[in-house]
Amino acid sequence: MSSGLGDAVLAYADTRYAVPGYPVTTLIEETGAELVINEKVALEYALGDSLSGKRSCVIVKHVGMNVLADPLVHATAQGLKAGVVIVAGDDPKAFGTQTVQDSRLYGSIAVCPVIEMSGPDPVGEAFRASERFSRVSILRFVPDDLNRPWNRGQESYGVKGSGKVADPDLTMYGRAVSAYSAIPDMTKAGYFPFTVRPLAEDSRNDAFLSRRARGSSRTLCPGCPFKFVFDTLQEKGIQVISDTGCSLLAMSPPYSFGIANYGMGSSAGVAAHATGVALTGDYALIHSGIQAIIDLHAKGRPVLLIVLQNRCMGTTGRQSVPDVCSYLGFADPVVCDAGEHEKISGMMIPGEKLRVLIIQGECPKE
Repeated sequence: MSSGLGDAVLAYADTRYAVPGYPVTTLIEETGAELVINEKVALEYALGDSLSGKRSCVIVKHVGMNVLADPLVHATAQGLKAGVVIVAGDDPKAFGTQTVQDSRLYGSIAVCPVIEMSGPDPVGEAFRASERFSRVSILRFVPDDLNRPWNRGQESYGVKGSGKVADPDLTMYGRAVSAYSAIPDMTKAGYFPFTVRPLAEDSRNDAFLSRRARGSSRTLCPGCPFKFVFDTLQEKGIQVISDTGCSLLAMSPPYSFGIANYGMGSSAGVAAHATGVALTGDYALIHSGIQAIIDLHAKGRPVLLIVLQNRCMGTTGRQSVPDVCSYLGFADPVVCDAGEHEKISGMMIPGEKLRVLIIQGECPKE
């Protein structure tokens, strides 16, 4: 027999992902959540489902919040469609873990709703808050909460998929301003157990909020060896999840085929449950994207991963990067030179299995 919390999660969430540990293990078993290689990848899968219109739940213990913090914070600025809820199990007495921490603090860090377990329908409220404010919600519980009855949520399901991704014309700063503008409403609703500070009043400058107002967008460097890749994806109408780095330019004029970015190394995990195509750089993949590739490979899940290998951190000073090929032998990648246009174009077809295309090129000298 499952707990009331487990019943409510099953009633609301279309998909569920988890990493086990006390006190969430029994809840994971009750809900049949899919076990994922780590919490960051679990949240990436959930965000991909959100973009596809599915409500998703991520179940983790408190220390798992530390692992998924990067996409959690980025999701606030990027936005989402269907609700995403992190059910975080805290262990205040350190009964089954080495540390004590309060997961509600992440509401202040990520500027996202934190739902307490005191209400009649906390899971439903968490999903509705996620879609109302277009960001992830955190539902925090402690072990004793598993023994309490909860509303299954059928009476008040909410409008699934009513969230919105960020306006593509907004600059990064503009997205921050937009995300922080929801603070008064979230505060009024009681979703911040701890103080959340708004942006300083004098920090708002309309000239920096949108690309249109600014009058410019950053684009590929003159002589970029990967321009053909960007042009071809645009011409084919292939939508991708962009990663942090040069692949992020897929979301900027003159391109429009990149639809979302949830932080460094996030593209493969999100894309596997959304567009089916991810665009990343070699450093982003090595940094924190490879865990998703390992998980997807082990589970036989399809995604086309296009890796732009320039062997340097192109947007941070061109620091050197190890050869990504040596990390991806298990995925049997196809490697080609950026000048092999016909081969590259022929590979840009989403398939029924994991396919890794590594395109090698050298950044033009400054």
